[in-house]
Amino acid sequence: MTATSAGRTRAALIIAVIAALTALHYTAGHETGASPHQLVRRLYYFPILAAAWGWGARGGAGAAALVIAVYLPHAFGLFGVHADPASSIDKVAEILLYGGIGALVGLFVDRERAISEELRRSQDVLVQAEHQAAMGFLTAGLAHEIRNPLGAIRGAAEILREQHEDGPSRRVAQVLVRETERLNGVLTRFLRFAGSEPSGREAANLSDVAADVVELVTAEAAQRGIELSHVRCSATPTALLDSARLRQVLLNLVLNAMQVQPEGGSVRVLTGVDSGGGARPLFVRVQDAGPGVPAADRGAVFHPYFSTRAGGTGLGLAISRRVVSEHGGTLTIEETSLGGACFALRLPLDRGTAGGDT
Repeated sequence: MTATSAGRTRAALIIAVIAALTALHYTAGHETGASPHQLVRRLYYFPILAAAWGWGARGGAGAAALVIAVYLPHAFGLFGVHADPASSIDKVAEILLYGGIGALVGLFVDRERAISEELRRSQDVLVQAEHQAAMGFLTAGLAHEIRNPLGAIRGAAEILREQHEDGPSRRVAQVLVRETERLNGVLTRFLRFAGSEPSGREAANLSDVAADVVELVTAEAAQRGIELSHVRCSATPTALLDSARLRQVLLNLVLNAMQVQPEGGSVRVLTGVDSGGGARPLFVRVQDAGPGVPAADRGAVFHPYFSTRAGGTGLGLAISRRVVSEHGGTLTIEETSLGGACFALRLPLDRGTAGGDT
């Protein structure tokens, strides 16, 4: 039974109980005295409390309003109905209590649920922070261990390059130097993630960064039969960004979107400024037509070492969220019209805006 059908069943049951109690109340004659009327009036609290527990203040107030509406004709003999023999003060007090208890209990339930939800979110944040701390420690250690021999390799390659002015040996040495520099850059980004090196920012446009990533993987997308597109939904302002790290984030998201579609498919990158985006209106959305992310996994996919793909390390999304968080932004999963997953990156505009729109 789904949550919607369960809610409808509960609502129907509450209405049925109120109707049954109302029938008992209306059929209790004067000859039986006030006791049956008092009993039924008290029983009305059960459906009110049930509604407050199920739907909070709105449910409690709604059930109380329904009880008051069906009790009023009997309470004061309206529309020719015989009146409850209790005193007017008792009946007015009962009506006020119906509304007060329904609203107060409902507000209490809403408050408790809000606190529980906040605690759950805090626990998720703590768990993720613990995972990231462990990964950062491991990454920093590995990076430092790799960087030393990498420097020796680069030094040897530079010596070989200087010893050969031309020919295949010099070209091979140049390749070695270039690749060691690239690997050193990768290690530097890992160290930044571990918190051991500062992040540098420069004036950049997020839409241009996304365009660079799309251009970079266009050839591979064509080989895979994937339709790759970049849509600029609106002009985006230049801002102070660590464009190199954000480029890595977007590259990771686009490659993930391609990898979940082994036989063709579609990847769409949307960039722009959302006027209703609140504190983080600058956005990039990477949408795909793959199988999507199950609802049960949407929180866990950002945890280190969690992966739904065979052979995946489970580090890409964790690192990506960390990079985005350092920019004051968010990285979440949204729905998409393509039918697969949509990873939405949002950044604030008030953190170092540096120029005009493009």
